[in-house]
Amino acid sequence: MKNLVLLFCVVLLFACSSNSEENECTKEIIVQYGFTIRTPSGTTSIPQLTQEVPCDFPEPTVAQTIQELPRLQNFSYQILSLNVVPDTGNNTSRIEYSVQLNNLSNENVKGIPYITTRVNNQSFTASAPNNSGCLELQANSSCILNYSVEESHSIAIVTDYVIENVEYLIYNSL
Repeated sequence: MKNLVLLFCVVLLFACSSNSEENECTKEIIVQYGFTIRTPSGTTSIPQLTQEVPCDFPEPTVAQTIQELPRLQNFSYQILSLNVVPDTGNNTSRIEYSVQLNNLSNENVKGIPYITTRVNNQSFTASAPNNSGCLELQANSSCILNYSVEESHSIAIVTDYVIENVEYLIYNSL
């Protein structure tokens, strides 16, 4: 009889431990889908973010596709320098500029600076290079965006270059 009681206790112990493992069931959900933004000046990849949650956690609703990223409303910019050399003597043109981006809001943001330029009387809007260092702006702070490129005259001869506008598109508020 003692053996039977002892056996019953052992079986009960293992049964309880397997129930606790079932209670610890987890699954992984997607918190932010990854996406890539491609422009003539470069590519920015935003990674997918996941989170481990209990199995009984409700399934998240499917996020809707964003056709256009929101713009940072409390934003200003100042052109610090703009240097255009139409002919460097090497059959190339050189464009260099520095623009100060100012986050005038009380929020830290991640985003992409978009610059509208007029080159030889044609306007273009493109994101700033990925190495700009301005992909995050702290609240009430500034960042200097530096750009320098030398292009072959076989691509185009730059005779006129103007920065018309700068915007900051937000993909994440911190």
